[in-house]
Amino acid sequence: MEEDLYAVLGVHKTATSAEIKKAYHKAALASHPDKVPEEEREEAEVRFKVVSQAYEILSDDSQRSLYDRHGMDAFTKGRAPSYEDDFQDFFGFGGGPGFRDNGYGGSQFGSKPRTENAQFEISISLKNAYIGKTEKMSIKRNIVCQTCKGSGAKSTAKPRKCGHCKGAGVVPGHMPIGGGMSIQVNRNCPVCAGSGNIVKDKDKCKKCKGKMILEETKIIEVYIPPGIQDGEKIVKKGMADEAVRQETGDIIFIINIEKHDQFTRVGNDLRATINITLVEALCGLDRQIIQHLDERVLRLKVPPGKVISPGKILLVEGEGMPIKSGPNAGGRGDLYLDIDIEFPKDNWFADRSEMRRVADSLTFPPSKPVYTPKSETDAPPIEDMVAFNLVDSDAEFGKYEGYHGEDNEDDWDDEEEEQGAECATQ
Repeated sequence: MEEDLYAVLGVHKTATSAEIKKAYHKAALASHPDKVPEEEREEAEVRFKVVSQAYEILSDDSQRSLYDRHGMDAFTKGRAPSYEDDFQDFFGFGGGPGFRDNGYGGSQFGSKPRTENAQFEISISLKNAYIGKTEKMSIKRNIVCQTCKGSGAKSTAKPRKCGHCKGAGVVPGHMPIGGGMSIQVNRNCPVCAGSGNIVKDKDKCKKCKGKMILEETKIIEVYIPPGIQDGEKIVKKGMADEAVRQETGDIIFIINIEKHDQFTRVGNDLRATINITLVEALCGLDRQIIQHLDERVLRLKVPPGKVISPGKILLVEGEGMPIKSGPNAGGRGDLYLDIDIEFPKDNWFADRSEMRRVADSLTFPPSKPVYTPKSETDAPPIEDMVAFNLVDSDAEFGKYEGYHGEDNEDDWDDEEEEQGAECATQ
């Protein structure tokens, strides 16, 4: 009987997406291998994988709809192969397609078990995420010895069938995942190490010395397409460690995009800051403003009379990151340019007449008074000329905040006033 994915996460079938996400975070944290003692780590790794893959299906509306209608039968090969092998290995669906009895009172799927997927991180610059790159990775992995074809024996030897696993190479077992539930897994036979045969020392393969496995170093080329996202995965199928009588798992490369000094990426959009002078903000400009990630230089022309006010943002459409998938595939995001207006330094004028000419050329409406008398008899407010400093930051704002602790020496003691009040009423 297959495990219920909703039960794995501990939610009802009518749970919302938010409830499923919350339950996943709770279950993932409880079963994370780094959060348990060393002796429980293997069990936690399996439990964590089950929880994660249950969430992968239930968090996707289309996958969840298929599961609600057809159960795990919806994920047989040809429909959702990326999920099938993992769930067959972990949930033990009885009586489904490919199911066969293994003669041990347990069950085993007809498809071969898979070796574990291997994960590697590739760090790239934002520039390479923009233009694309081919990365060469040196990977060490296990491969089946081709001299003995994974038997561990010489070609002239006649190994005998392992009595413990009856030549199957695997033995069935159950792995608890918490909450009173367990999953059925196949383990390599501890007697024959998964070969299904017992080989005498004198008959062992000279190449692998009977271990059936050799280590190789392989150079893998990984194509990173333009527009790839941070955290995105690139899968090389069948390139992980090999093992006897097992399908080979995948190598998964996880992309880590390093921060850029000038550009910030959000989705497929880019953001950067450019500096212009006060004169350019008031009178227009026509010049190079920024060098893009592909080394193109972007030029901006703002006509005279078009004022760029502080806080405004220049939106350059189609100059963001390449979009590699989805309905807008082949297009590009947008580039948002924040504007930093450079003002002149103090006493910038040679004489006051120059400042007067600039002031006369700029027309602004008169400033509104801070105080407006309500009637002719209202007294004018008191004006107080204050000193000031120009500062670059408000980091010290709030430094004079009052203390409200129990031992505050500044607490007001009104005991004497209360006594005085009592005396007054006697």
